[in-house]
Amino acid sequence: RSHQEPNPTIMSNDSVRERPLYYVFGDGDRSTSPSSPPVLTEVGGKALSLIESAASALPVPPGLVLTIDFFDPWLRDATALPEWADFVGAGKSAGRYLCDAVKTACAKTLVPTEGQRKVLDEALEKAFGAGDPGLVAVRSSSPEEDLVGSSFAGGYDTTLGVASDDLVAAIVASFVSMFDHRVVQYKLQHNMRVDAPRIAVVVQRQIASDVSGVAFSLNPANNCYDEAVISANFGLGESVVSGIVTPDSYVVDKSKEPPTIVSKKIGEKDEAIFLVAEDGGTQKVKNDNPSAQALTDDRVLEVAALVGRVGELRGGAPLDIEWAYCGDELFLLQARPITGYFPLLPEMITEPGKEKRLYTDLIVMSQGFSDPFSVLGLDLWHGMMRKAKPEMFGGEGKECLLWKIHGRQYINLSNFGKTIFGKKILKSFGDVDASLGRAIDSVDIDEYIPSSVPVGAKGFAWRATKNVSRMLPYMLKGFFKDADDSIKPYKEWSENMMELCQDSNFMKDESFGNVWEVLINKWDDSLPMIGSMLVGLISSTQVKKLFSGNKEAEDVIDSLFMDLEGNPTSEMGHAMLCLASFPELQEIQTSNVFVHKLEERTLSDDFMAAYSDYMKRYGCRGMKEIDIATPRTHENIKEFFKGLKKIDKQNNAINNVVERRDAAYQKLLAIATKARRQKSFVKHATRIKKLMGYREYPKYMYVVLVSSMRRRALSIGRKFVAQGRMECIEQIFDLTIDQITEAQTDPGIDLMAHVRESMSHYATMKHVKEYPLVFDSRGKIIRGKRKTAEGDEEGVLYGDPISCGTITGRAKILLNPYEKSLEYGEVLVTRFTEPSWTPIFINAAAVIMEVGGPLQHGAIIAREYGIPCVSGIENATSLINDGDLVEVCGTSGYAKIINHGQGTKQDSN
Repeated sequence: RSHQEPNPTIMSNDSVRERPLYYVFGDGDRSTSPSSPPVLTEVGGKALSLIESAASALPVPPGLVLTIDFFDPWLRDATALPEWADFVGAGKSAGRYLCDAVKTACAKTLVPTEGQRKVLDEALEKAFGAGDPGLVAVRSSSPEEDLVGSSFAGGYDTTLGVASDDLVAAIVASFVSMFDHRVVQYKLQHNMRVDAPRIAVVVQRQIASDVSGVAFSLNPANNCYDEAVISANFGLGESVVSGIVTPDSYVVDKSKEPPTIVSKKIGEKDEAIFLVAEDGGTQKVKNDNPSAQALTDDRVLEVAALVGRVGELRGGAPLDIEWAYCGDELFLLQARPITGYFPLLPEMITEPGKEKRLYTDLIVMSQGFSDPFSVLGLDLWHGMMRKAKPEMFGGEGKECLLWKIHGRQYINLSNFGKTIFGKKILKSFGDVDASLGRAIDSVDIDEYIPSSVPVGAKGFAWRATKNVSRMLPYMLKGFFKDADDSIKPYKEWSENMMELCQDSNFMKDESFGNVWEVLINKWDDSLPMIGSMLVGLISSTQVKKLFSGNKEAEDVIDSLFMDLEGNPTSEMGHAMLCLASFPELQEIQTSNVFVHKLEERTLSDDFMAAYSDYMKRYGCRGMKEIDIATPRTHENIKEFFKGLKKIDKQNNAINNVVERRDAAYQKLLAIATKARRQKSFVKHATRIKKLMGYREYPKYMYVVLVSSMRRRALSIGRKFVAQGRMECIEQIFDLTIDQITEAQTDPGIDLMAHVRESMSHYATMKHVKEYPLVFDSRGKIIRGKRKTAEGDEEGVLYGDPISCGTITGRAKILLNPYEKSLEYGEVLVTRFTEPSWTPIFINAAAVIMEVGGPLQHGAIIAREYGIPCVSGIENATSLINDGDLVEVCGTSGYAKIINHGQGTKQDSN
């Protein structure tokens, strides 16, 4: 339903149809049928939603949309202003002052042309009938606003209770709000153009609401698809949207039949906003009974039904609406997609009311990072996991215990619960990751256990037994032979494997898939040798039991696990410190000079030998190193140089770590001797020192293997690009092993079709920044509750104890390793870490992490270097600012903000 202005000069870019200057909606008696329906680029997201909702007989108040083309004269005038030239010239550095200057200049100069006035009058008459339209609401509608990937919430202007005399001013206010500093900054943060603004404006009948608010089709607090959440206050919804009151909050379980209110929280609604009926505008008033329930239970369910109907119209996509009651009539005022939610992959969703499944993200749990794997990276990683954990693979897809899907890898906890002793195993997951344990403990696990045994759960115990039995001979060697002798075969294998992976002539002419198969099978040959390393882990448990209850011993026992032999990440830290300590490197000031000296080999023989050995062993490492798509250290020597220069050579965590470990050993030996347990202690301490550090080696050798395959993949990618089969070399990582292998022998394979298909699957999740650790198949994120002691101090942030000790220092927030320097004595605050953070740990006095269990890289290195560490503090990078003085207790697992420094959250971002 629209009116199309008969102006043949306004044509769309992709057709010859004339583009309307306005549309009307919500009143069929006064509207005409358009020659074609509106499109997003004409009316923007908000207006398009209103038009479609009205056309579907939803209770939308009548109104009109002035399209983007209507504002062409104003846009030409605005972009001709000198203030606009200054704004565009500033580029990404355009600040509030320049934005306000453009807004002010436009507000002073913009008036409707004669043609615009005629179109507006005509549109008003068609939308509201002849005469005064009464009070209206005027809202922006940008083509970039209220979309799945961008919301601009609160950026554009809305004016309520607009009388006829003030209508043009309200339209101007909405138009110039596209130059608002908040809008510009949002665009810059989301890589949108700021020099090509576009906007439409909605003029809609103002509802004199008695009660109003917002409603979400899913629960924004926990992402549950089955729960609608409604916020309400008396009067206009502006009091709810703007946050001036604590509104009522109602949660409705939509999956039940009939839908049921499962939670009601009545807010103290001290104020409300109502229309000024005579003159227009709005006014705040005090609520006579602020604790009264704004909505009856019947109306709560009616609003929940409305948001459900709107959701069905949008194909089930999560959304929020603004609604209002005027008398007994319910109106839909706005509907827009929810942007900040976790979208469940379609393959993982179960039907409402049916059996649910519970998942944990293995990469978040074990590696700490949230970015999805590349297609090829996940294919390789999943293949490795098949070798390392064959008990997890009794099938494929959702029937399996371990599921790879579109860049992620999930453990199906529901299927796991159906294995022998499955529920007990699930309860033990808390020993691996405390956050996972709390999440599992917080749910009724029976609610998620399938009624029948999935294929992947059958034979689990037998597969696990076979896998462990491979390690038994080496475990026996570890128990009954000298520790050095028991680990010797693995050390020899790893040296040979490293040489093989770095041999450019190895299987030079073989296909990608064949090379991978040979290398991963050789890697698999080493897995039985892990039995020797497990002996070290068993001894660590025995030592803790040996000193259980002895406070003096428990205070130092963690120091026994510092700087263990065979830990490749710890050894990498030592090697970096060695390189950083060379006087000739300290004299070099720029990375360009460093690279030049390397190329010309003008550095000393000692340095070159140390550097070459480092690159041989650790040049394969880097950020997200388990993913083949991520660059390696040897590919970016300049960044490596910068990392070396940031290491504090004199004051760091490595220099005294050996002394601290030896001192702990002597103290524990004295305690054990006094208790006549010295022989047992010496035996277990020796195994810990000689064997336990190698627990990181299998993953490290996988990284060595992946780095070798990366070189091959890039070489193949260059050939495919040269043949015109791919657009860029990096697209090789958007293909699977089989696709690459087949394409090497079949030139007819359309590689770009494979790339496009792969990327289409990733598009659903592209806006997700942080993946949840545990969630179910109805989208509900399970977090669990942390137990805290009675009388906890305000300002204390609780997490999980990772590495013991207590340190007080100034905080430094880092979201990636080298965004700024971490000085000696500062406390590193970050989301998670991985091996590329090792040089940062060398300088850190303590570490606070949002994500990570005791087996993640950050935890292991913190213990190796004797750095107090706490993990699992949610939103630590937001709650703590640069410069805050914090006390970190890795023994009890908390961080306390003692006082705030000069830094800000903006500084850290």
